[in-house]
Amino acid sequence: MTEMQVQDRVVSNDGQSESGMTRVTRTTADPVTGLATQQTSTFAWSGRPLVGRMVELAIGIVAVFLAFDFIFHAAGAADVGFGAFIFTVGTALAAPFAGIFKVTYATSGTLIVWADVLAMVVYAIAAVIVVKLIAMGSGQRARRGA
Repeated sequence: MTEMQVQDRVVSNDGQSESGMTRVTRTTADPVTGLATQQTSTFAWSGRPLVGRMVELAIGIVAVFLAFDFIFHAAGAADVGFGAFIFTVGTALAAPFAGIFKVTYATSGTLIVWADVLAMVVYAIAAVIVVKLIAMGSGQRARRGA
């Protein structure tokens, strides 16, 4: 029985991490019939740590809630159903920044809540710092070209 293995690897490097796809093809000969059979496996992989990707997902969810809260206030949405849920979550997320800037009353029933915008900016900066620290701690540092 003869076995031959071919491995193709495509790597992408954005300067911070590597990711890619590996395809392994095995060719074997059946010992009885002598016919060749091929088996191919494809694996996609990412060089970024899982914890860093989870932080990015969390900040994305937080940003969506804050953006909806900002838009709903600016559009004068009613505080019922889904709107009430967004107002509750958005207000809780923006609470540390409430009072730094005054709320602007655009027209009757519409508000511009600047605490939502400030919260999105601060949380995004904090997430970038945390992701960078995780990458440094796991050895996924940016490679410098020679």
